[in-house]
Order: sequence, then C-alpha cells, then structure tokens
Amino acid sequence: MDIAILNDFVFIGVLVLILLGLAVFLTVFLTKKIALKKMHRTIVKAEHNYQQQIGTLQQQLSTKVEMLENMVEKLTLSNQELNRLSEIKSKFMSIVAHDLKQPLSSIQGLTSVLMLDGVAGGGVGDQQALNNILKATDNMNMLMSDLMDISMIEAGKFKMDFKEFELNGLINDIYAMQHINAQKKGINIIRYDYPEPIVIQADRFRISQVLNNLLSNAIKFTPQGGRIEIRFNLEDTVAKVFIKDNGPGIEHSELQKIFEKFHQSSSLDKRSRRQGWGLGLAISCEIIKSHHGDIGAISNGVGHGTVFIIELPLKQTEAL
Repeated sequence: MDIAILNDFVFIGVLVLILLGLAVFLTVFLTKKIALKKMHRTIVKAEHNYQQQIGTLQQQLSTKVEMLENMVEKLTLSNQELNRLSEIKSKFMSIVAHDLKQPLSSIQGLTSVLMLDGVAGGGVGDQQALNNILKATDNMNMLMSDLMDISMIEAGKFKMDFKEFELNGLINDIYAMQHINAQKKGINIIRYDYPEPIVIQADRFRISQVLNNLLSNAIKFTPQGGRIEIRFNLEDTVAKVFIKDNGPGIEHSELQKIFEKFHQSSSLDKRSRRQGWGLGLAISCEIIKSHHGDIGAISNGVGHGTVFIIELPLKQTEAL
C-alpha cells in the first residue's frame, strides 16, 4: 500500500514537473512571439516612416531638379540674348570704325597736299596747324583700326595669313621707321642684330602690328633722353623678341591686366588716356596667341622700366 502511494506521488511529481516545464516553455515561447510581433510592428512602422521620408526627399529632389532645369533654360536664353547683343555691338563697332576711317583718310590726304603746297604762301602758324591736324588724324586712324580689329576678334573673324619671311628683315624695317619717331623725342633706340637669319612662318603684317605697337608705347612712355633696346634670338624652334625701355615701369598688380581689353593703367595721365582705347596690347595678345606663341611683360615696379617678351614658333602646324 505504501509503495503504491509512493508511486502515485512520484507520478504526480513527474507530471507536475512536466507541466511546469511546459508552462515555462510556453511562457518563453509566447514572450518571444509577443516580442517578435512588437519588433515586427516596429520594423513595419519604421519602414513606413522611411518610405514616407524617401518619398518626401524624392519629391523635394524632383522640385529642385525642375527648378535647376528652369534656371538652366533661363540662363541659356540669357546667354543667347547676350551673344546676340554682343554680335550687334561688334557689327556696330565695325560699321562705325569703317565709316569714320573714310572721312579721316580724306582729311589726312588733303592736309598732306596743303602742307606740300605750303598753304599757298601761308606762314609757320599755318604749317603747325596742318601738322597738328595730321597728328590728330593719324591718332584717330589708329583708334579706328584698333576698334575694327577688336570687333573682328569678338566676331571670330580675325584671321591670320601665314607665310614664311625673315624676322631679321622685319625688325630692321620697323626699327628704321620707329627710330625717326624716337629721335624726335630725344630717345636713344638701339637694335641688337642676330648673326643668323631667323625665318618664321607667320602673318608678317600682324607681327609688324604687334612690334610697332610695343615700340610706339615704349617711345610714348619713355622720358626724353631715355633708352629703348630691341633684341631677338633663336632658342630651339622658338624665335624670341625683347623690347626693353627705361620708362615709368608697371606695377606688379597690373602686369597681367595690361593685356585685357580697354584696360588703361591707373598711373597714366589724362592726356595719355585720351590717346588710346586700351586695346593695343589686347589685340597684340590675340595676334600672338593666334600664332600659338606667347607675350608677356616684366617690370620691377614703378620707376624701373619694362621688358616685353614675344615668343613665336618657327612653324605653324595649321599652315603646314
């Protein structure tokens, strides 16, 4: 009897333990399942929020892209309008310069004739007046030529005529002409010859224009009794020309600006400013660039003179 009761107790105890184990297992299982459900709901909610944020960002991005496209369209229209206005301006400058050159040439020719005829027995004062007229028309012709050149540059019609010629001969010709102008002002201009002929492929007229412009500037700004030197040499396949003066020099801050269109140095007096547009060096720079060359200036500052350096390749690949 006692053994049967004991067996019952054992059975009941084992059953209780099994039930307790099942209860613990179910509790843990349900707890995990509830936690997983909560986690799933959290993930779903977070995903929904992220989707909303992504949708908002996409909408904002789409709005920004649309705004940028509108801005690009407006800028394109503005650029087209600017190009149109620039073309009109270039054509206007070219027409004005061309129309003004004709009467100037007539005035210049008639004045020269009157000077040769002695103004029908006129005095020294009349001769001086005619001389002043000639100088004024020369200056106006130069200004009109610069205006026509810059309008051609802006219109993309500034073409070069590449032909072979001897640089030595060109520099000699320019020296002979500018030497007279320098003497009138009491300036000593010296040319240093190169022992061998330097043959380059370039536009002779345009290179002459650059050299004349640089020498004219040197004579204009070098004081009476000053000195100008012209040197040229050959380095490998590059011809170099150096024009040095002991004039007023150039401030370091303006060494790059001097080649910009319409730039005039702040150190120039009013009279010098009225004599030009500030286009000569800009045109010279365009000419040298069209020859795949380089032009620059060196100066130690105001009062130390200036050296202009031109580099030109002997051959032009486009012309070969």
